[in-house]
Amino acid sequence: AAPVQNADVKYKHRRTAVEIHRCRKGQRTDIKPTEWNMFGYANRDEVLQQEIVYDSQTVPIPRVRRCDITPEQFYKEYAEPGKPVIVEGACSHWPASSRWSLDALDERFRHVDFKVGKTDSGKNIALKMKYFVDYMRHQQDDSPLYLFETKMDETSTMRHLLDDFEHPDLFPHDWFALMNDDARPPHRWWCIGPKRSGTTVHTDPLGTSAWNAVTHGVKRWVLFQPETPKRIVKGKDVKRKGEDTEAVMYFDFLLPRLKQAYPDVQVYEGLQKPGDVIFVPGDWWHGVLNLEDCVAVTQNYCGPENFDKIWCRTRKDREKVAFLWLRNMRKFAPRLYQRAMELNERDSFRMRHQRNPGEKLSDDDDSSSDSSSTDSTSDDAEDLSPVGLEAALGSGVVLGVPARKRRVPTPQGIASVRGDAQDSESMAPKRHCISGAADPEGVQPNRS
Repeated sequence: AAPVQNADVKYKHRRTAVEIHRCRKGQRTDIKPTEWNMFGYANRDEVLQQEIVYDSQTVPIPRVRRCDITPEQFYKEYAEPGKPVIVEGACSHWPASSRWSLDALDERFRHVDFKVGKTDSGKNIALKMKYFVDYMRHQQDDSPLYLFETKMDETSTMRHLLDDFEHPDLFPHDWFALMNDDARPPHRWWCIGPKRSGTTVHTDPLGTSAWNAVTHGVKRWVLFQPETPKRIVKGKDVKRKGEDTEAVMYFDFLLPRLKQAYPDVQVYEGLQKPGDVIFVPGDWWHGVLNLEDCVAVTQNYCGPENFDKIWCRTRKDREKVAFLWLRNMRKFAPRLYQRAMELNERDSFRMRHQRNPGEKLSDDDDSSSDSSSTDSTSDDAEDLSPVGLEAALGSGVVLGVPARKRRVPTPQGIASVRGDAQDSESMAPKRHCISGAADPEGVQPNRS
C-alpha cells in the first residue's frame, strides 16, 4: 500500500502527544515519529477482520475447555509431548477480568510509569498509564506502542497487579524460581497491546515453554513446528524491498505469501479470547497480532518436561545464571541437582567454576552469554523469598514431577527432588467450566 499523509490525532490529555512522540522516537530510529501511520492500517479493518481459512496446510491450534481436562491429563497430552493448545475458560474466574479494563487501569495506575519499549542502547522507555490509555483510545498507528512490564513485584504500586490473577494450576512448576529475581532471566510479562500491535515470529529463550492468559481482547496466533527453518517462518524470501516486518504486515501479506511459497510447511493458527490460556511449548515459532485492545499476562517456565533441554542451554548461554541455579539446586532440590550433574557428566561439560582462568567453551560464541543476568553472585538462602521458594518447591509438595497430590508421568531422573514432601488435599487442582465458552471450531475474529 502507498504511504498516506500523517493525520493529527486529538488526545484527551494535553501532554499525551508530547509523551507519545518521545516514546516513538526512542523505540524506532528507522522511521520518524510522524510516520508511524504511513501505511494507513487504521483505515483497513479487513486486516483485523479477515477469517482464518483452514485447509491441509493451515490447521487450527487445538482447543480444550478447562472443565474437561485435569492437570494430569494436560501434562500427558500437551506439556510432555510439547503440543500447543488453547485452554478455554482457564482464567475467566480471575479478578483481573474486571480489574484490568482500560477504565479500571486508568483509575488505579494513572500516574504509574510502565515500560512501553527500549531504545537502541537498551534503555527502557516508560510512559504513565494515563497517557498510554489515552493513546490506546485514539491511536492511528500501523504498529502501535506495546506495554510490556516485567517488574510487577518490584514496586509497591505495581505489586497490586499480583492480586488480580493466579498462577494457572495447569503449570505448577517454576524451577527457575530457585534463583532470586535479580539473577533469574526475565520470565513474566504483563502486557497491554493496542489493536494492530503484536510480536513478530520468534522462539522463547533457552527452550522455555510459556503460558499466556488473556483477560480482555482477542489475539490471533500463528505457530510453526520447531524444525521449520528460521528463514521460512520469518518470511525473508517473500519480503519485498521497502516492506516492513511488523506483526500487522506479517499477518497481512507475509504469511499468505509464505504459505503459497512453501505449501508443505504446516501452519497452526487460532484465536485466543478473554478467559483463554494458550500453551506454547519450547522451541515452537510463534507470532501474535492483537485484533482488539488486549490485556494479558504471560510467563515462561522450566518444568519436568523441559528441564534437560533448558539446563543444557542455560549452562552454555547463561553461565552466571547456571552457576547460581545449580548452587541452589544443591541446597533446596538435591535430586534436581543430581540430574543436572548427570547431564554435565554425560556431555563432559565443565561449568565456569570448573574451568581454568581464561578457558572458554569449545563452541562458545559469546553472543548471548550472561545477557539476561547480573554480575551479582550473591544468592544465599535469605535472598530467596518465600514466594520464590514456594513457586519452585511448592507448599508441602515435592519439586519434581509429582508437584501436586495427583501425580503425573515422570521423566526418568527427575522423579522427586525433595524427600520430605507431604500430600496436601488443599493442593488439589481446581477445575473451572465456563458456560458459553468460545466455539472450538469458530474462526471469526468476534471481538468482545
